[in-house]
Amino acid sequence: MTSEMADSPSKDTFGCAIHQRYMSRWLKPLLFLIWGLLLIPPIGAALEGWFAKNVLSEPNAVATTISNTLVNLSQLRWLRFALVFMTGIVVGISLESSARKSGERRAFELRSLGYKFRSLSDSIKGTSAPGWPENARDLRPAIMSAFNSAEKFDLWVPNERVYELPDASFLCEYFRCVGRLLEDGHLDEASREALSWKPFLDRSNA
Repeated sequence: MTSEMADSPSKDTFGCAIHQRYMSRWLKPLLFLIWGLLLIPPIGAALEGWFAKNVLSEPNAVATTISNTLVNLSQLRWLRFALVFMTGIVVGISLESSARKSGERRAFELRSLGYKFRSLSDSIKGTSAPGWPENARDLRPAIMSAFNSAEKFDLWVPNERVYELPDASFLCEYFRCVGRLLEDGHLDEASREALSWKPFLDRSNA
């Protein structure tokens, strides 16, 4: 009985999330449909006027009737208010959707960079100390590519002096620690972690 009561909040939360996802799936197209319908009178009146002026050689009764109807509709106060209101909603939805997609893309790039860091850590771990850095020559392009990607997120990265160290342990641990945080999506923590390795490199090359 207690376990069922404990599980009920999570089930309710999951149900609410499904309901909200379902609502957002049909609500957005509905709002755009309403906005499109409200745009018909002003846009239609403008198009009909241009068509009558540039295409029709003489006045047409049907075209005139349609034009007058559209003009009258577009001048209704409630329609103007509804159009302005719906335009604001549509713009807000579009901006929110764009921001969400941008955030999802950034999160994916962070996870990808974290995975690349962790993979490089595993690859560098296999290099032997006496042969460093010559035995990691094939990894240099991938390391530079990872550094360039990291700098786009304002992460501190080691400079060429890292190859003057006696072994690859510094670079291996740097990639492992920072990569783990990036994979978890913690950019601020990853930035602080990366910067904390700078004094060690400076002291090693002093």
